[in-house]
Amino acid sequence: MLIGDAKILKKNYDQHGFIVVNEIFSNSETKEMQLATEELIDQSRNHKESDSKFDLEKDHSKNKPRVQRIKVPHEHHIVFSKATHNPKILDVLKILLGGNVRLRNSKLNIKAAQGGSPVDWHQDWAFYPHTNQDLLAVGIMIDKIDEENAPLMILPKSHLGKTLNHHHNGIFSGSVDLKKERIDTSKAIKIKGNAGSASFHHVKALHGSSPNFSNRDRRLLLFEYAAADAWPLVDFEVYGNYSEYEEKMVIGKSTLRPRCENVEIIIPYPRLPNADSIYKIQESRRKLENID
Repeated sequence: MLIGDAKILKKNYDQHGFIVVNEIFSNSETKEMQLATEELIDQSRNHKESDSKFDLEKDHSKNKPRVQRIKVPHEHHIVFSKATHNPKILDVLKILLGGNVRLRNSKLNIKAAQGGSPVDWHQDWAFYPHTNQDLLAVGIMIDKIDEENAPLMILPKSHLGKTLNHHHNGIFSGSVDLKKERIDTSKAIKIKGNAGSASFHHVKALHGSSPNFSNRDRRLLLFEYAAADAWPLVDFEVYGNYSEYEEKMVIGKSTLRPRCENVEIIIPYPRLPNADSIYKIQESRRKLENID
């Protein structure tokens, strides 16, 4: 889908919980992001374990860097900082979230060729509930993503359903027990496109991805945005201090009057120690299930 009729974009988003905009970034912009990604991956050679900048695969090494995630890439490279304010991205955000929008956070998920880690089925809402659910994530395809290299999968209309349980034995574990929740993911849509394309998915849309067993990397840059009147109920620190919270406005004006919706919330606590990324949080569930 190209940016065109705003009513069609909004209708499809409201109905299905996501949209895909083809090649929203130009070839030169996409190339800049590819080079910036490679530059940051090269920096990971000097990191021996996951930290505040990188989540690393178990077989990561200096000679063969294998990164799961670059955390807050917009703070580590000017190319990604500029991309958070890309005019075409902002045009779509105005349609989907309205005239006052704030950047929440960013991350760059990397599924390395030959076994890049999966992400289990989850709703972003489970990790960071706000006073209302006008939040979304923009997934920018750094590489061409197709059937082979583990595309993001989204279950249509799942955003219209309930807030799903992401706890296991009383511990927040960042993923859904599909069997217990009686969820059939066979109708999930695989989000595919050329490099420079982008998906926009609702904060309650159920999504996940498989390991990447192809010979090609699958790198997906994610920007999270919120309506200005959606205030965080947990994890306020991801916005920084209040000054940074205000500086993260990308469209319109901030407000001190949160809009409160009657929407189901399950607070994402307690958590296991050192569970500071989705990979560690979801790994904790797998370990608990093996103990069970």
